[in-house]
Amino acid sequence: MNEEWAKRQEDEEMKLHLQSLLKNAEKDGDPLGWFEDLYESAKGDSTQIPWARMGVNPILKEELERESLQPGRALMVGCGLGDDAIYLEKLGWDVVAFDVSPSCISWCKNRFTTSSVIWEVADVTQPPKEWLEEFDLVVEIHILQAIQLEVRRDAAKVLPMFLKHNGRLISIGRELTERTVNEAPPPWPLSRSWLMEQFSSLEKVIFKAIVLKDWPDIDRYVGVWKKSKN
Repeated sequence: MNEEWAKRQEDEEMKLHLQSLLKNAEKDGDPLGWFEDLYESAKGDSTQIPWARMGVNPILKEELERESLQPGRALMVGCGLGDDAIYLEKLGWDVVAFDVSPSCISWCKNRFTTSSVIWEVADVTQPPKEWLEEFDLVVEIHILQAIQLEVRRDAAKVLPMFLKHNGRLISIGRELTERTVNEAPPPWPLSRSWLMEQFSSLEKVIFKAIVLKDWPDIDRYVGVWKKSKN
């Protein structure tokens, strides 16, 4: 019981910390600036990054096992500490991974010194033009749900633009359902209708509700779309 109480206390403290960083970033007029503040303040301690699994995301792994894709060029959006990008690399993908936080990207480079993944600092709402229509696979995990609505719309608009013809977009996050607890963000769970609207220019391949064993109270989703229209 003491361990469970301590874990709840840690979770609450982390929540308050994220809310403080978010509020300060908005006050500074830089809504995505809190990501750099978080990674820089962690000082190399991954336990201070709430979404860091230090291993491949199980939903991504399951999806890539569900349908084996021919490896090509992949873009990892908001790569975090890099484990998902490394997993794609091991599957044979030529990977570009980016994050808005310079400290995050530096951390990835230090963790994976022998990797061939190209690590870049970039803002998803203002991507390098040379990335447009260049990727066979684009993966975003917990990124759209972690940014404010006004920025989220811009980010969602950009994601399909990275895809080559027949390229695929995989989006993974928390789904807004009747079970969703009303609490202060971040994150902002996403409704199925919102996601479908954002990616209406693409062909839906699959959209599936997910509940992880270690987080039974949280509804999640995996959505896959394909660029089949010109």
